[in-house]
Amino acid sequence: MTALTGSTGSPGTLQATDPTVPIPMVAERPAHTATANLTQLLCIAVAAAAGIFGLLSLPSYLAQAWPNSALAAAAWAASFGLPIALGLSARWGSARILRGIVTAEALSFVGILGFWLIVRGTPLPAGADIPWVITFTGVPCVAVAVFAQPRLVWAFTVLTSTLSGFVRFTTSAEANPALIGLADGLYSLLLVSVFVAFTLAARRASARVDEATLLTRQAEAHRAARVARRQERLSIDALVHDSVISTLLMAGLGRTPPSVVSGHASKTLTQLDALRAPPPQPVLLVSDAAARIGTLTQQIAPDAVVRVDNPARAGQEAGIERTVPSAAVTAILGAVGEALRNSVNSAAGHDPARTVHRRVTMLSTTDGFQVTVNDDGVGFDPALVPPERLGIAESILGRMTRLPDGAAHVRSTPGRGTDVVVAWAPDREPANRTPNRPTPPPSVEPVETPSVEPHPSVEPVETPTFLSRSLDLTTPMARLILALFVFVHGLLAVINIVPGRPLALMLGAYVAIVLSAITLMRPMNRPFPRTQVAVALTLSGVGAILMFGYLPAHDEAPFAHWHLGAITLILVVLAARGQIRSAWMGYAVLALLTVGWAVETGQSAMVGVDLVSRHAGTLLAGSLFVVGLGRSERDLRVLTQDDLARARQDATTVAAIRERKAQLRRVNALARPTLLRLAEPHALAADERAQCLLVEASLRDAIRGRCLFVPPVIHAVQAARQRGVEVTVLDDSADTPPEQLETLARTVADVLDTIEHGRVTVRVLPAGRADVATLVIESGTHRILGVGPDGALRSP
Repeated sequence: MTALTGSTGSPGTLQATDPTVPIPMVAERPAHTATANLTQLLCIAVAAAAGIFGLLSLPSYLAQAWPNSALAAAAWAASFGLPIALGLSARWGSARILRGIVTAEALSFVGILGFWLIVRGTPLPAGADIPWVITFTGVPCVAVAVFAQPRLVWAFTVLTSTLSGFVRFTTSAEANPALIGLADGLYSLLLVSVFVAFTLAARRASARVDEATLLTRQAEAHRAARVARRQERLSIDALVHDSVISTLLMAGLGRTPPSVVSGHASKTLTQLDALRAPPPQPVLLVSDAAARIGTLTQQIAPDAVVRVDNPARAGQEAGIERTVPSAAVTAILGAVGEALRNSVNSAAGHDPARTVHRRVTMLSTTDGFQVTVNDDGVGFDPALVPPERLGIAESILGRMTRLPDGAAHVRSTPGRGTDVVVAWAPDREPANRTPNRPTPPPSVEPVETPSVEPHPSVEPVETPTFLSRSLDLTTPMARLILALFVFVHGLLAVINIVPGRPLALMLGAYVAIVLSAITLMRPMNRPFPRTQVAVALTLSGVGAILMFGYLPAHDEAPFAHWHLGAITLILVVLAARGQIRSAWMGYAVLALLTVGWAVETGQSAMVGVDLVSRHAGTLLAGSLFVVGLGRSERDLRVLTQDDLARARQDATTVAAIRERKAQLRRVNALARPTLLRLAEPHALAADERAQCLLVEASLRDAIRGRCLFVPPVIHAVQAARQRGVEVTVLDDSADTPPEQLETLARTVADVLDTIEHGRVTVRVLPAGRADVATLVIESGTHRILGVGPDGALRSP
């Protein structure tokens, strides 16, 4: 009679994947990042600022559009149009496109300043001697700050501010143009530096948020995978214990009729086969889908280049791998196959010798799975394809349209090749909906499973609600800008000393404004106290009142009203601290004081409105930036939580599938040959019953002594049992096996090889013990051996 030898395969067939080792994670960025959101927001903010300052500078442009109106219009279009194009491209343009627009904007602005210096280096009419171009100085600087490295950003800021000062010097109609140019250049540097500092600080904050999000996401995926592995392992273990082990035990003990054993064996095999069947809603790993697409491409277009643009690379583990419904994979395979066949048949046109380059690119993100097939062939006009040609209309577009959450797009131009994009992109869950806890694919037959702890709760990733939570005005750069603020406005105050007016008022105004700015210089990791807001606004108001008391009526000096710009900058920083309402209340009070001063000095109220409105654009640009940042960060918080939920879901599904495959491989390698033999009713011989007990014991080892179920120990245990030694292997290490597991396994195997009779109990101890394992040996004399982390034996 044939012996039941299915349990004695090679070590490779018995060793299961260590379920305690987490699925490898790579530094995969979520689909929606703080950096991407911030970049989009900043590009839109640059466009908004260009629109604001463009409208404010329009009267100056119309008055200065000479000597060549066409050239002036081109300069205006570049200064105004490129930032607008940047904002319009922010939502769809790639980083390369956006950087290209910013580069063009920066170079054109420097070129326009150079034109003013070289070609138009003559004074402008008195009263209109501020060139319109220097009004835009901050726009390209902030645009550069969105993408460039900080050193380049500051170098460009200093360059453009310096050039702006020279332009003002060459065009000023004042008696001392050099001093006017110096003051204007320094003031431009101060004003632009504030917004550049905001931008760079926001970029640093977004990078920190992305890093924290990535770490949290990976930790969540690890936790979810660990729970899923344990859940799946316990499910399989329960089935093995209740069905496989019980069947083998009945057969090995020889107390049960062969017909009953046969029935149990057949039922057990059915259960194992059911576990290998697809779940009710079958899914495939992205790596499996990519492999199928690669095989299809090789069959249809062997010359095509295949690129998998996601963490799952050829020959490597996937990162946080995704799953795709098999129905979606089937539809995508059909559409990709049709696209490849069309390319092979038609891309070369009427010239069979033409070389056509083809590429298939697969992209997996948290939003779905996408495949792009492109070639550089002759192309075609999609609008001219006859309706009876169903290759594109039905086999590609129609097939993907009928797929739930499917999409397809065909782009082609005669002479420029063809792109076919097919994708499966499920809609996101609503933000206010709590996602169900992900579970692994269910077993076909219910199995009693021990309880498993739920996913550990994770606090939402901390993202700054306002820019005020990410800026820190105690940094060296912030102190440098404050020093520049103090110096520039001190210089402006000195330049505009009015003979015969009380200097004490001007000095008091300067001190009050400086103190107001200093009150803002505090760590920004908490909301700005209301009392300090009141102090800053009060000091600014006092400074404004004192300056209006100092200034005479009809003072036409270029920087006579320097205090209005200084207070506006303070209000901009206050808005950045999250105090937008207070900032605009302060501006309203400043406007009332300015209009009141104009009326009080016998001037028209419109004079005061004109004076204060010049600075409205600065505060408006800062406020819109902060409001946009707040909205962007709130949206990001929702998307981040959704990404975390998807990461947990994907990690759970992937871990459950892998764990199930690993466990089934182990069980089938150990027990299936024996179960198949037992399913045939017959009386078992003594050696067959003994073999059943050996297989049953090996399965128990795999469950109870999991981390030691490795080849050296497996063979040593089987050999010891065949010599008559009773061996028990226990693993109390939970999910934290010893670091030097191979060393421990060799030591245990060496000890077992020396035991000829009696009983041996091998126990792996919990983490944190001095010994990693113990061996209790009852063979002649009773002794206990401890195994240290280095594999050395010692008596406890």
